[in-house]
Amino acid sequence: MPPIRTLLRKASISAGALLGAFAAVETLTRILEPGPFSFLDRNPYVTHPEDARVVRHEPGFAGRWDGTWYQINQMGLRGPELNTDPPDHEYRVVALGDSCTFGKGVAEADSWPRQLEGILGDALPEGRSVAVANLGVNGYSGSTYERIFREVGLGLEPDLVVVGYNLNDFPNAIRAVDEYVFGERKTRRLLSQNLRDLLGRTATYRWLRQAYYHSQREADWKNAEAFAREAQGSPSTDEAWHGEVVYLESIRDQASAVGAKMAVFLFPYESQVYLDTFDTSPIERLRETCAALGLPFVDLADEFRRSARQSDPVVELFLKGDRYHPNPKGYRIVAEGVVRLVLERNWALEGR
Repeated sequence: MPPIRTLLRKASISAGALLGAFAAVETLTRILEPGPFSFLDRNPYVTHPEDARVVRHEPGFAGRWDGTWYQINQMGLRGPELNTDPPDHEYRVVALGDSCTFGKGVAEADSWPRQLEGILGDALPEGRSVAVANLGVNGYSGSTYERIFREVGLGLEPDLVVVGYNLNDFPNAIRAVDEYVFGERKTRRLLSQNLRDLLGRTATYRWLRQAYYHSQREADWKNAEAFAREAQGSPSTDEAWHGEVVYLESIRDQASAVGAKMAVFLFPYESQVYLDTFDTSPIERLRETCAALGLPFVDLADEFRRSARQSDPVVELFLKGDRYHPNPKGYRIVAEGVVRLVLERNWALEGR
């Protein structure tokens, strides 16, 4: 039997080799993520001073978190600093939403609020400028959309407020599917939430998770639509929806009080874009609610479906291994949809 010193030396060499291999893979996968290189993840969130259940971005934060580069201005918003006293020639938009509005997984320039700023700015006559404030925060939904608009958005003196709803923001069959499909996956059940959170701070784990979910997506699509058809129309869904309507109505009234227009859209789920038939009930429900509240609704599902089918194989419009976060091409569709609405209604041609 080899001496204990020899065994320890071999174990040390093996451990060093494994650590070196991990460092190499971790470095490579971090280089592939959008934004400046950073070898460590840092938490960009701080708790709300009045409610510990609510988070905000740390003002002035710059760093990487969960595969996304966060560049936060002094107001706690993703993007460049904003003039607190907008000039008369500026058309100012406030974008409300969750991680899909924030732009999880893409560079700040590729988020839909920043693309909206560029596309609309190019379309307006000379002398008119556009500034879009991105109030999107990961994990937000109706109640926090209303809260951040009341506490931050109103002070920005918006001309337009755009609310980007996500399917996981309100009760619906596809949200139930998302929770069922991902929650019941065997590999997910084997790892505790704390361990998944810890592993999620490494780019290597994020890349492996992304590749695994991508390999399962077609099966997930089929399971999602089958489950959605069975889950439609539950009474609990109807009751919870009324609460969301109250938040939306509050945002509308506050926007109207300062002379701002308002529009609403719903990010499509990946299966709604790539399957031949899909559950439209969440879209129709939000559309009907917007009609009842007198708000324009931008239908994005059809635009995503048309864009995806422009080539064979289909165009990828979502982040790899993701079910609802668009990639830069998908976010451009969102921005273009909002621009069409603004131009059709001549909203941006009026001065302050």
